[in-house]
Amino acid sequence: MPDPVRELEHTHGHLNELAVEVQRLLGEQPSAETREELTSALELLRDELLTHFANEEEGLFPFIRATVPSTAAAVDRLEEAHDAICGTVTRLAHLAARDAEADALASLYQRFEATYARHSQNEAALFDELSKTLTPVQRGELAVLLRGVVGTAERSRST
Repeated sequence: MPDPVRELEHTHGHLNELAVEVQRLLGEQPSAETREELTSALELLRDELLTHFANEEEGLFPFIRATVPSTAAAVDRLEEAHDAICGTVTRLAHLAARDAEADALASLYQRFEATYARHSQNEAALFDELSKTLTPVQRGELAVLLRGVVGTAERSRST
């Protein structure tokens, strides 16, 4: 059975790639084509972040609070960062779709990037602690729980 903590870490790699693509597009000369690509990239990043954060908040975080209560404060901080990250990337997508000035987008992206980087570091530290703390049985329980959360989300998207 795959390690559910490592699976969540793996999704961060994908999210990082999406963020790098947004940064690349922000650095290109503004054109209608680039703006369309940027808007699409931001919308994809937003949607992927929302899915990732939902999986954590609906599955991982309640499990961690129940299993490793000493991490509750760290989990609370991660949830707060989710709100800030989602708000910023949503505004970025909205501004890009409205052809906002490149400087405004770049400034907002810098805020997103700083918040996302701090969040990723904090989450990596939590995942590292979980890798050391969770027993094989707990990992199995978490894997089943996360599969249920992801499966429910996928079923609701297809209806």
